[in-house]
Amino acid sequence: MQPRESIRESPVTLRPTRAGDAELLNLWRQEPSVARFQPLGAVTLPCLRAELAAQNHDDLHHGRGDKFQWIIEYRGQPAGWVTLVATNWDHGLAEIGYALSTPFQRRGITPSALRLLLRELFLHTSLERIEARCAVDNIGSRKVLERLGFEREGLLRGYFVLRDRRVDNYLYALLREDFVD
Repeated sequence: MQPRESIRESPVTLRPTRAGDAELLNLWRQEPSVARFQPLGAVTLPCLRAELAAQNHDDLHHGRGDKFQWIIEYRGQPAGWVTLVATNWDHGLAEIGYALSTPFQRRGITPSALRLLLRELFLHTSLERIEARCAVDNIGSRKVLERLGFEREGLLRGYFVLRDRRVDNYLYALLREDFVD
């Protein structure tokens, strides 16, 4: 599979972001249901466009680069996004984050999208461990991670600030050897 291609498992597709997705991502980031459990800081459209334009998905398959994003499409409609941050290529470590726009939530889209990405990462990159963090109160996200085989490894007390208060998070991880497709 070529790195620039979309990853498909009907009706869910992941496609690499492009600079033109900045407006859509910016709108989604402002939705109350999206921001409810995530400290999504303000970002200008020009900065977001530049960040998206700078991403080179070819780097992912060559063990370089640090941030990669995909648009989740459901039945051809943009529905949300997934972010992968490679934290240490030498040790095969990365972290994922994800969000769905309000109308697409609670439809089983996120597990399908993440399964597609995990399959791609474990089959075609040198990544060995994928981490995810989620707010303790984010039951939906916890269920998604657990359904995909992520192990809850710990509690991160006061991990970030959300609406002027410190929020605890759970740390989850999935190892290549534990991934069941």
